[in-house]
Amino acid sequence: MDSQINTTINLPTHPPTLLREIQDRIGGVLVRPSAALIWSGVLTAIMTGVPAFMAIYAAFADLLADPTKGIDLSGEQSITELSGLMSGAILNVFFSVAFFLLVALPFSYGAGLIGLRAIRNESPKRSDLFAPYLRAWDFSIFSIVLILSGFIPLLIWIVLAIIVSFVVSLISVMNEGDPIGQIITIMLTVLIVGIPFIFLSIYFQFRLVYAGIAIIDPASGRMGAFPAIAKSWRMTRRQNGPLSVVALYATWALIRGTIFGYLIGLFTRGLPEFVALFCGSYDVLADRLRSHEQSSHGSQ
Repeated sequence: MDSQINTTINLPTHPPTLLREIQDRIGGVLVRPSAALIWSGVLTAIMTGVPAFMAIYAAFADLLADPTKGIDLSGEQSITELSGLMSGAILNVFFSVAFFLLVALPFSYGAGLIGLRAIRNESPKRSDLFAPYLRAWDFSIFSIVLILSGFIPLLIWIVLAIIVSFVVSLISVMNEGDPIGQIITIMLTVLIVGIPFIFLSIYFQFRLVYAGIAIIDPASGRMGAFPAIAKSWRMTRRQNGPLSVVALYATWALIRGTIFGYLIGLFTRGLPEFVALFCGSYDVLADRLRSHEQSSHGSQ
């Protein structure tokens, strides 16, 4: 009897990268983005752009109002004038943060839930946009944790920058140094000192960003704030590198849609792809975590 010899060789296969897995999941949706995905992108852009504009206006409000106006630090009213400017800036920052917490962040995640339903081929609901307000207590806790985790490293940087600036200025005055060289030295020193804290702030944002979706996602059972934060932390464990690649690619999607789509492509292609990448990354990482936990429980 003739026998056949199986010469098939099973080569080891490497798991797909996070970006490739996300692209495979959202590829069909991006062939022709739905109206829900487009509106999700537009709303996300508005809710992100308004706080950014408010922050810029808070920093340069007086300069924008009167570009020819300056501050005479040699005059007797210099301290009063400087105090007034600082008080106005602090007030503007307060309103910017309040708007971000009460309006921009909830609507951004509501738009994200619409995008999440779109990539899952589900029909969005009118209440999706307001879902964070329907879970106001849990979402408020998450918002505060997200803000503090990003702000505290930057606050430490600001305090160190003030101390470093004072020390450098003192040394320069004692040595009768060049004022321009002093300013350059202070700026470079502050920037170098701040780099680790900037990366630390970004690190915490990467680790916690998916908690907001977990709170309002029906598939996750609409988790409470602290379980959602814990889930986001587990989802993103050892994923900073892959998530950075996804973030860079999402930024490129916005640039590509703007340039090659003659600005209209930003709304019809760039923003929908940006939202789909964010929602797809959540979906993929949540599935990975679910599979890992199920296999862990099965092996026990």
